[in-house]
Amino acid sequence: MSKITSVEPQIKNPKRFNIFIDGVFAFGADEDLVVDYRLVVGKLLDTLDVEKLLFEAEVGKLMERMYRLFNIRQRSEREVRDYFRIKNFESRIKAKEETGDLAIELVIKKLKQKGLLNDEEFAKVWVESRGKKYGVNRIKQELYKKGIDKDTIEEVIDGERMGNSEQVAQKLLEKKSERWENLLFLEFKKKAYDFLLRRGFDYQTVKSIVEKFLKKEYNNHGESELE
Repeated sequence: MSKITSVEPQIKNPKRFNIFIDGVFAFGADEDLVVDYRLVVGKLLDTLDVEKLLFEAEVGKLMERMYRLFNIRQRSEREVRDYFRIKNFESRIKAKEETGDLAIELVIKKLKQKGLLNDEEFAKVWVESRGKKYGVNRIKQELYKKGIDKDTIEEVIDGERMGNSEQVAQKLLEKKSERWENLLFLEFKKKAYDFLLRRGFDYQTVKSIVEKFLKKEYNNHGESELE
């Protein structure tokens, strides 16, 4: 049997601890690992205990990476998996040890337990932020690429969100039109259609907004072209 002989807070990160076994540094551990496994001085450990703790310690390091990642913005489950896939690819190129599937699954499980990883909440936040700049079609496409399933996307983008599309499109066109004020009628019309369609607004919304804008700003000139 081995014995924990010292548990010392790390200087750079007091929320992580250096664990010494039989007087020798064994691994670094986060607060969760220390509390969950009661890593206190005098605790006896057998070989299997040590192996399990080493694995959990590695997961703890991965969780620290995830906290930094999530501090930038919320992530979907696919984004987290893609993160590890890319990191493992980089490790293979550099002939370094890759993160195992078991560790990745455990990290994802812990993120979900802590409420950090939730695709439905991610989709809601994404719609709220992107809905100020883009139409429903583009937002749906973005969420799909993020790995959000179709039912969740449809549920999050509800009737109220769809109803705001015209207001968003109108504000975007009004702002953009300041750069196009010297364009001829047909040139403006083409740019307006292209701009709003690229932003992900459906054709009927674009048609309605552009025609209203043209009738107002161009004082009904070229009205026959709007028919």
